[in-house]
Amino acid sequence: MMARLNPSTMLQSKVYMDFNVISFTAFGQNDFAYVPGSDINIIPLVTGQEAFPTFPPSDNNFKYSKNQKTKSVSAISNVYAFSGMVQIKDQVFAFHTAVRSYTSGHNLPYEIPVLGAESMAYTPLHNINFIDNKFSAASLNWAEIGFSYATTIYQESVDHWAAGITVNRLMGLGAGFVKAQNVDYVVLNRNTIQINDMNVDAGMALPIDYQTNEILTNPLFKGGGFGFDLGLTYTRKTDGFQYNHSRRLCEDNYKEYDWRFGVSILDLGSISFKNNAQLHQFNNVNALLENIDKMNFTNVDQLMGELSTKLLGDPNASLIGDSFKIGLPTAFSAQYDYHLSPDWYLNATIVHPFSISQYSVRRPAEIAISPRYETDWFEFMGALSLYEYQTVRMGAAVRMGILTIGSDQLATLLGFGKIQGMDIYASVKINFRKGVCLFEEDSGACSTDYSYKPRRKSLLHPRR
Repeated sequence: MMARLNPSTMLQSKVYMDFNVISFTAFGQNDFAYVPGSDINIIPLVTGQEAFPTFPPSDNNFKYSKNQKTKSVSAISNVYAFSGMVQIKDQVFAFHTAVRSYTSGHNLPYEIPVLGAESMAYTPLHNINFIDNKFSAASLNWAEIGFSYATTIYQESVDHWAAGITVNRLMGLGAGFVKAQNVDYVVLNRNTIQINDMNVDAGMALPIDYQTNEILTNPLFKGGGFGFDLGLTYTRKTDGFQYNHSRRLCEDNYKEYDWRFGVSILDLGSISFKNNAQLHQFNNVNALLENIDKMNFTNVDQLMGELSTKLLGDPNASLIGDSFKIGLPTAFSAQYDYHLSPDWYLNATIVHPFSISQYSVRRPAEIAISPRYETDWFEFMGALSLYEYQTVRMGAAVRMGILTIGSDQLATLLGFGKIQGMDIYASVKINFRKGVCLFEEDSGACSTDYSYKPRRKSLLHPRR
């Protein structure tokens, strides 16, 4: 997992080779809608033995925050398969394949989700002049093939510096976005909105026919691009550097560290969509949007044409292009890992998003502190994290042999507090530990120390 936060940490792995059978992550979080933990039992809900509760007066399956703070939402899923790495002396080579999906909403005005939950008939929000600036929502789905490389750039005594890079070829499956510079409007009643000023861009490249609603699989990929992960790590080794004249990869022993610190930039890049893509722009809009309940459309083209007619006076006025570029969930990350005792470690990580593209999906900000107990066959890790610098989450992960499973929201799974999201991740990896060779009891066969005692430890170990 650490290698996905910083490719240079691959050099500090306790394995010299691994193969990823399958890894997946599913995550969702928002700060608007929630279900009280006391009103729901997660396990019966997942197994279909219990339904979501309903709450008056609207009989929604959720409650929502009534404060006037801007809102955020994130939904992430990643599936990694057919991946592997190998370390040869001071170099690591790796590859991976993945299908990834990010959906995000950032700085969303509080009244928009309220109107979505209650409908435009919600009178407490009528006849209020809302002036909202700089908010966005976006979704991006893509497949990627990536190649990673890490190497030692400097080592002397206990000091070790490593650099790493991952290059990803990106194949866009679909995308959509809305980005508002400003929206000044008044909801007059359930069917009418007075728009005083609006500047909004919207784009889509969806796997459907915009006139017939049929699924489009040819071409499967609607766009392409490249992404990069860059990382640098300083490691304070426990013992000084000694060159190992081993002849086989498995003979290089793992060298422990006292602490390490790394920085990285993740998902630096974008995808250009040119197939089945539309870019719309609604600039300097001043219009009375009436009879919203009578808007008649059966497909995407009709919807966009009617909006363009009502807001700009022409069904084709909003369409300004047949391509657009959308940025990856780019972020800066810093990681600190401290070796407390032989099997105990403490990790602190920060992830802060930023954007290099005009339109992009957003990775949520996070600070996490994670103590872990780690042995050859077993590992337990706790996690205390701060989502978007305001929501506290508690989680844990367990590894037994080649299987790892965990969640950063154990409180949610156990039904404590407000349930505002879900999170689970799991992986199956076959790993080969440094210093242990196949079909040999004595991992010190390459050593010149004849007093070395044979070790009978597992070949398997987690990749850090």
